[in-house]
This record gives sequence, C-alpha cells and structure tokens, in this order.
Amino acid sequence: MWRGRYLVLFFLQGICIFSMEKTIKLEETVVVSKSGFDTPLVSENKNVIVLFKDEIDNGNHKNVEDVLRDAPNVIVQETYFGPRVDIRGNGEKSISKVKILSDGIALNSIDESMGTLPINTIPLNSIERIDITPGGNSVIYGSGSSGGVINIITKSSLKKDFLILETGIKSYDFRSGGISFGQNLNENLYGNFNYTYLNGNGYRDGDSQESNNFSGGLDYKIDEKNRVKVTMGYFKGDKDYSTGISKELLKENRKAAGFPIDSDSKRKTYSLDYEYKFSENLTFLTTLYYQSFKRDFKEISLMDYVVPKVGNMPFEIIGKDLDSSMYGSFKENSKGINLRGKYQYLNGELILGYDYNHTKLKRDSEIKASGEFFPVTMPYFKIKGEAEVNLKNDIFKESNGIYALNTYNLTDKLELVLGARYEHSSLGGKRTSETEVVTMGKNTYYREIDSDEKTDNYALEVGTDYKYSSSGTFYTRYERGFTSPLPGQITDKVGNHYEKNNLKSEISHNFEVGMRDYYEEIFMNLSVFSNFTSNEIVLIQKNSYNPAIKEWQYKNLNEVRKFGGELYLEEYFENLTLYQSFSYVNTKITKGIYEGEELPLVPSGKIVLGGSYNINEKLKFNANFNWVGSYMVKEYERDNTPIDSKVKSYNYTDLMLTYEVNEYFDLSFGINNLFNEKYNYEETRDIALPAPGRNYFITGKMSI
Repeated sequence: MWRGRYLVLFFLQGICIFSMEKTIKLEETVVVSKSGFDTPLVSENKNVIVLFKDEIDNGNHKNVEDVLRDAPNVIVQETYFGPRVDIRGNGEKSISKVKILSDGIALNSIDESMGTLPINTIPLNSIERIDITPGGNSVIYGSGSSGGVINIITKSSLKKDFLILETGIKSYDFRSGGISFGQNLNENLYGNFNYTYLNGNGYRDGDSQESNNFSGGLDYKIDEKNRVKVTMGYFKGDKDYSTGISKELLKENRKAAGFPIDSDSKRKTYSLDYEYKFSENLTFLTTLYYQSFKRDFKEISLMDYVVPKVGNMPFEIIGKDLDSSMYGSFKENSKGINLRGKYQYLNGELILGYDYNHTKLKRDSEIKASGEFFPVTMPYFKIKGEAEVNLKNDIFKESNGIYALNTYNLTDKLELVLGARYEHSSLGGKRTSETEVVTMGKNTYYREIDSDEKTDNYALEVGTDYKYSSSGTFYTRYERGFTSPLPGQITDKVGNHYEKNNLKSEISHNFEVGMRDYYEEIFMNLSVFSNFTSNEIVLIQKNSYNPAIKEWQYKNLNEVRKFGGELYLEEYFENLTLYQSFSYVNTKITKGIYEGEELPLVPSGKIVLGGSYNINEKLKFNANFNWVGSYMVKEYERDNTPIDSKVKSYNYTDLMLTYEVNEYFDLSFGINNLFNEKYNYEETRDIALPAPGRNYFITGKMSI
C-alpha cells in the first residue's frame, strides 16, 4: 500500500495548488517588504515566497489558516485559543517572533499565553497575494519579526474592475458563499467590497462554526501628487469545538469530542493611507490605523484541584474530577501610525521611516470547581466544597521606532544594503488574582501587582545583492535583530505573590546566503541560513495543572543556535507545471536550563510537492502532497519534573479537478487527505487534537 502510494505521488509530483499557471517573471513580480513600498522580487536580498490569488482562493481553503498550512516553509501550530504561525524554528515562541501583517499592519497579540492570531478574520476573497519572508526583518518591522514576516496584501488598491461570486459545500455539512467586487467609479476613484459567509459542522462530534466577514474601501487619487485610501473590515464568528482527548480514546474514535468550548469573536479594523509624491524620485506615505479584537469563551470540564495550606489549615485539600467551568474574556485594542519616505537617487534608494503603536489588552477569566474534596493525609474523608479563581490582566505595550534602509549600486550588477533601527518601548499594567475556597470554612487570598518597564533596542542590517544575469540574483545578508518582552512576561508568580523580574530583550544574529533564478522553464529559489540568539526568554512553570497554586518565572536563560536551508523549484512545460519545496531547520539550546536539547514544537522540516496539468482547454487537474517533520514536546509532571516526548512526522495529499463551464464560470471538485492519514493538529504525550480524515468539497466560482 505504501509503495503504491508513493509511486502515485512521484508520478504526480504532488501536483500542487501552489503551482503557477504563468511563469514567474522576476523583473515583474513585486513584494511589499520594504516598508510598504513595492520592490521587484529580483532586487530582494532575502528569501521571499509569493502566493498569488489563484493559489489562495481556489475552493480548497476556507480561511487563511488553511492557506498557510499548505504554504512552503510555514508551520501552523494549533493551540487552545487558536492558530499560531511559525517560520524557521521558533516553536512555542512564534507569536512573539514571527510578525503577521495585513497590508503592513501587524496582527500579533501582546499576550503570549492566551493570545492568538486573528488571521481567519480576513476574507479569503479580499486577498490579492501573500508575501512570506523567512528570517529576520527587524530593521523595518522592529520587535517581533526576528523569525520572519508574512504580509497579507488585499485587493484594496487593485484598480481593476471585477466581480466574483463563489459558493461551495464541503464534508461535515459545511457551506460557504461570498462576493467580491472592485469598480473604478471614475478615473480617480476606486472602490472594493468583499464578503464571505461560512456555516457548518467540523470533523469532530459537536464541532460547528458560523461567521460573517467583510472588508471594503475607497482609493481616491486627488491629483498627480496626492492619493488617499480608506479601508475597513468587520468579522463576527461563533465557534463550538472541544479540547484534545486521550490518545487511547482517539484510537477507538477519532471524532470523539473532548470537553466542550464555546467561543465568540468580533474584530473591527480601520485604516487611512495618504500618499504624497514630492517628485518622481521622492514619495511619502502615511498610515493611520485602529483595530479591535474581542473574544469570549466558555469551557465546561472536569478537573483536579489542590487547595494549598493557607491560614490555619494544617494540610492541603485535594479534589478529584470536580465539575468545573472556565469563562474568559479577551479584548485587545491597537492603534498606531506608520510614516515612511522613499528617495530614489542616481546610484540607489533610501527609505526613512517612523512607526508608533499602542496596544492595550484586558483579559478576565473565572474558574470554578465544585464537588468532593479530601485532606491529603485522609483520602477517605470526603468534604463537600467549591473553589473559585478570578484572574484579571489590564496590560499595555507602547513602541516608537525610527529606521533607515539604504540600497546603493556599487556597480551595474552589485548592490550594497545597509539598514539600522532604534526602538523604544514602554510596557506593563496591572495583574490581580483572587481565590476563594469553601470547604470546612472559607479561605480567601488576593494578589496584585502594578508594574511597568522600558526597553531600548537597536537593529542592524548589512547585505549584498549581485545580479549575475538578467534573471539571476545571488545575495548575502546579516541582521542583528531583537525581541523585546511582552507585558505579561515582566511579572513572575512565586509562592503566593507576584514580583517583577527585570527581564531583558532577546538579541538575535541572522546570517543568510541565497540565490534565485529563472532558466529555461525552471524557477529556482535557494537559501541557507543560521541564527544565534542570546538572552532567550524562558518560561519556567510549577503546578501548571492547578490555577490556584500555579507559579511561573520568566528568565533570560538560554542561548540558542539554529541552522537550515530552503529550496523552492518550479518547472514549466506546455500543459504541466511542477512544484517542489523543501525546508529544513536544526535547533539546539547551547547554553541555559535545557542545554543540549532542541527547541520544543519545532518540526525538523517540511516538504511540499506538486503540479498542475491542463487535461484540455476546459479541464485542469491539481494536487499537492505535504510532509511535516517530527518535533519534540515538553511537559511537566505534577511534581514539576519535565518530560519530553516525540511527535512523529505526518503527511497528507489533496486533489482537485476544475472544469471551466464557460469563460465566466468554473466548477471545482476535490478530495482532501486522499489517503485518510491519521495525524494531529496538536499533540502531547497523552493528549491529541485530531486533524480531519478524508473529506470532500465542491465549489463554484463566477468571475466577470
């Protein structure tokens, strides 16, 4: 069976949804990596992968998470609160080291423990392309980008008239529909609107979701020098899902539900862009933005609970399998401004910029447990009781950054890139915890801390870009980057009280060498990289199973080394396009508490194989094969002993057939996870969250 499967995959070359119908023209393809300005891909001295709209909104994906899960070099981690996105081996710290942008505006939360990325609040049909830049980009984007940047570019400035209507059905009674249109209202005014609706069940018992998602805007060219653009978006979603379950139960029923979770989300975004062209060589851009993300969730479960010795209590009291509930509210507001200017002179280009961001987060959670407790020394002496823990965080982070990036033409073929950034941040806020336990008596204890810190950091970049032919580029790059602490990290909980920890920023040194070229119907993109991080922020936890006595400390303990490579190939034939992507990363903690170990939650690599075959003028066949390498998970026993477990590699294969009914209407049918692979989105030693088995979809798209 396995031999036959891989013979099929070899024949298809994983025929992939990421293949291009048109060859990549390096001189024509642009990316928005240099502070909001379009830059030809051939001029980038770093590895960049571009996903175009046909690869993003193709009927196989229902949201941005699905797109990135299939993308080259990208690992999507599933967590209790939602997805996190990783590039080049950041693992559990990816939310603070890989920056996700929408039209240049960051989506990352300032909360590492309960925060998530609201990438699924962006309508798929509003996206024109996605630029994926592995490795550091700290000069332009500051803290949080030392691991890489993913920029989601929407159709808000497309300036093309179009109308697209989509509808589809998928396995598990899942339905979707959407409309996207853009219109040049006159020669100077362009408008666009995008709406998607999703409704249906999920793979597991009890899973369901419903969402409404729209975005739109106006782009007005006032005159030859002035241009203004206004955009906004709104998302509302309800999702019922459940926690992971034991692997033993998973063997019997992969669709079995865990403890139920009900989550409601709302997100609003507004932005205003102003462009002024002083001359043909000098352009100035301003972006003002505001975004709000609110999430409420509720979980009903069973839990063990330990009441510590407080007051006059002579011993601990334990409750087993208590009826419990957790209610949470998460509200994050972010506002800011980006100012940047580009000056093109005789021998190069200079970009100067300033950015400001203020993000405020309020997070409340209430945990209740009730049932029979017993003294630790007398397990048969039952006591009826209840416990309640209320946790509140009111935190903020404010950052100011200035930067410069200069590209200088040493010769007609060789460019020198120099960049620098200075960033000042203020962060902190108030954290409280109140615990009330009622057993033989009533015990209440309250903790509070109001802390703030300031950080000053700088980034440097030096690189070269050598154009050895009209299509070929060889580049080198060094960057000194940084990751400043998040506000939730500057406070420890030790014993029964909070305390400041004087946490410092992480410092990273990124080195990269690569080349890209297009030669005789073959496109190749190759990069080799290494990264050395000092003062890595490490979270040390105790009693993580019990919110009443849970303790933690953040320390700058580790030094980490990473190295790896990425290879991206496409081959173009008359009716066939083939695609291959290979990425590898090796991580090691070279100094610190876990010296000699690899970083947790970092797969050793990823392979995507694929292509597209035009059977005739109307019928096209696509498929893709994804392989994700094994990785390590670190957990803690109840006595706080660390345990490491290995999660094995997994793969899945998707197929799609598209029929062009006429020039305006396409019909697609597909199978996801063709071989019904049993793999998991999230996994520990004993618990797992299963990914869907074999499933099907059919979609229709009308384009005018």
